[in-house]
Amino acid sequence: MNILKIDPARIKQSLIAKAVQKVKEGGVVIFPTDTVYGIGCQAGNQKSIKRIYNIKNRDRHKPLPILIAGLRQLSDLQVKIPREAKQLIKKFWPGPLTLVLPSAAGDPVGVRMPHHPVALALLKKTGPMAVTSVNFSGEASARTIGEISAGIIQSADLVIDSGACPLSIESTILDMTGREIKILRPGCISQQEIMKAIKDV
Repeated sequence: MNILKIDPARIKQSLIAKAVQKVKEGGVVIFPTDTVYGIGCQAGNQKSIKRIYNIKNRDRHKPLPILIAGLRQLSDLQVKIPREAKQLIKKFWPGPLTLVLPSAAGDPVGVRMPHHPVALALLKKTGPMAVTSVNFSGEASARTIGEISAGIIQSADLVIDSGACPLSIESTILDMTGREIKILRPGCISQQEIMKAIKDV
């Protein structure tokens, strides 16, 4: 397991390339986002996704959210985007808002575009990644590498240390699969801000 220190203000592409290679090889990587540190792998790699569930002791019935670097990657996920979701994407992405959207396959997919230069640099090269907070399920999320359990650190194939996450609060999660928008998890963006953004839609 390697730890790469990457300054978000001066990103070394050679270090990002090492992380990208590890992800594309099927590795599990810990890296910063604008909210909290995440642990992730390439979306669609079921073997690596299973590893993340095992590392976190996560309920297998809770799908892993997908992080993307741009709207082109969103279209690749084949999700349906309601009008309200388009307005929220325009207002809050990149940022701390996870949208649970209906997919062409019929399963809901949680998607977010983080507002962190290191995360975006990684995601631009890897494509969509399945990512969740890097903590044992039920425990507090990590804002710094020092807050991550040593057991989880050792279980990962690579760790990116970019200092403290700017927001240090988890993203707001919205369920947009039905007629009514539901807040599944309160976070950085308030209900008032969400309603204000979609009131004219």
